[in-house]
Amino acid sequence: MIRFDHVNIRVTDQEAVRDFLVAVVGVAVGPRPNFSFHGYWLYLNDIPVIHLAPRDHEGAVGWVNHIAFHGFDVDRKSAELKAAGIPFRVQWLADTDTPQIFVEGPEGVRIELQCLRAVR
Repeated sequence: MIRFDHVNIRVTDQEAVRDFLVAVVGVAVGPRPNFSFHGYWLYLNDIPVIHLAPRDHEGAVGWVNHIAFHGFDVDRKSAELKAAGIPFRVQWLADTDTPQIFVEGPEGVRIELQCLRAVR
């Protein structure tokens, strides 16, 4: 089943945005993989739905970096994208066995396809 997973937003003052979202939306700061850059994962009902990262990190265009969906098979989706001639890249979520596919769309829209856990 495919479902919305998270939105990744890039901001200058992560702590101010974190505190704002905690107060307004009711999200809670939770665990985050050991990425090479500072950030926060904000959870709603035990799901990390908002990922905060620095605005100056690579690929930052505007405040939304990407929108993510979960539930894909990495091999099947990679084959579909390749057959359709759609460029993509695959990477592994830090400290996990979760493959991710990133697709760049029109006007800088970036989509992350979280895939089911795999054996590397």
